[in-house]
Amino acid sequence: MTATVEQPSFTERFFTSALRHTTRRWIVIIAATVIGFHSTWLQLIDEIRTGTTGGYVLIVPPLVALVAIGITRQRRNELPIHDRQTDIITSVLLLLIALAIKGLLMPRYATNYQVMHLDVLAAWVFVCGACVAMFGLRVTAAYWQAWAMLFLSSPVLYRIVLVEAGGTKLAAGQVTLVLAATAIGLATRRTRARGFFYGSATFVTGLFVLILIDQQWPDASIAVSQYVPAVIATLVVGAGAYLWTYRGLAPRTLPPNPVSIPQAVRGALCVVVAALLAALMPLPDQRLTPVSEGPPYSGTATQIVPAGWVQLSSVDYDWPRAYFRQGSVLRRQVIRAEEPNPDWDRLLRPRTVAVQTLQVRSPNAFAVYPTESMYELGRSRVSPKEYVDLGHGVTAEYFTVVDDNLLLTWSLLSFVWTRSDTVAQRVSLLTVDNHELDAPFPQPEPNTATNARTLLRVLLRGNGTVEDTEPEYKDRSMLIEVGRELVEAQWQGE
Repeated sequence: MTATVEQPSFTERFFTSALRHTTRRWIVIIAATVIGFHSTWLQLIDEIRTGTTGGYVLIVPPLVALVAIGITRQRRNELPIHDRQTDIITSVLLLLIALAIKGLLMPRYATNYQVMHLDVLAAWVFVCGACVAMFGLRVTAAYWQAWAMLFLSSPVLYRIVLVEAGGTKLAAGQVTLVLAATAIGLATRRTRARGFFYGSATFVTGLFVLILIDQQWPDASIAVSQYVPAVIATLVVGAGAYLWTYRGLAPRTLPPNPVSIPQAVRGALCVVVAALLAALMPLPDQRLTPVSEGPPYSGTATQIVPAGWVQLSSVDYDWPRAYFRQGSVLRRQVIRAEEPNPDWDRLLRPRTVAVQTLQVRSPNAFAVYPTESMYELGRSRVSPKEYVDLGHGVTAEYFTVVDDNLLLTWSLLSFVWTRSDTVAQRVSLLTVDNHELDAPFPQPEPNTATNARTLLRVLLRGNGTVEDTEPEYKDRSMLIEVGRELVEAQWQGE
């Protein structure tokens, strides 16, 4: 008589001890990351609410998790090579780098915080270090494709690509779809052709949903264009690929982990300490321009010229649409005093002021790209900001820039106000210390390459290379007076 061998149930085959141990370790890593960088996640949720593009970051971890699952199913027998000392050294080093990025490097870029989001980079480095502590360096390195996707989806690269793609909601959705397609392609990549097929299917499926949303719900927030197509395409194509490939097959068991439970516990203690230190580090103060309530919207971005001034020219710029989305307007009005003022020029030359109005749908967009980021500041030094009252509850920021390219110093007074529920304006008054009638004015045109070099200088040499520690506020009183007259003129002309 032949004995019948009882086959283990699906639950027993799936919920193995290796899976339970791995799940517990991931719970520790995720909890430590959420607690250590809680302010970052709250900031990203707020960015989703306010309609800026940075909220896409929250979709990246689930996509990377899909890549990791796909890599796990493709892993085979590996050599039992393991050095716990190397694991600890590497883990501690990565955790220290994460703390240094958040505590030391991020404050250097306080003004560009929302553009760069170095705290997100610090969080990913923290997760990498925690994985080395809990799973070992060799196991962590086996998922290099997932780590590459995680780090290459940084907010800086995302915004650069988005700007080059036009900056629209449709472009934001397409860039996020590229991330989703990459995740599915890597997760299903047993062969290049197979990965390319499923990745392309993800992008095409998501693009269809994105176009449908763009046509049927044109007023939907940018987060809808970023999340809904990517999530739907990932679920549909990912589930289809899984069911087609693994139909009827037993669940894939996890490879054994070389890090024992006692070793993982000691690693977890190190991770928890690093998480608590990270949680104590606040986000940087961006020193943003205060948002004031302005007069009712006049229907145009043109500012009413105050009495005693005459408008010489008016020019519109197209590039803000890529940075601040469709409907954004940047208009520069050049005005000149009708009569010279001896307090403004000893040679009695009439002074010229450039009045620039950047009009967008929401004032939250100005937090992403502050005033000084709208200029090419490759070889310039910026003074500390001062805040002044222009009347009618309007608060402006004032600072000067020593421009070594134009060989002059220019002063800028800028304020932000809302003109209606869907119109916000950043009005900037700009003067230069060259009082000649044909003196050059800096153009409001950002340069990505130049600004990147400036950021690199700050990284290598500190903020001292871009700060003017001994500024000369030559036109401060003049700009405050003109600013108050300009604000008064808008209220009088409502």
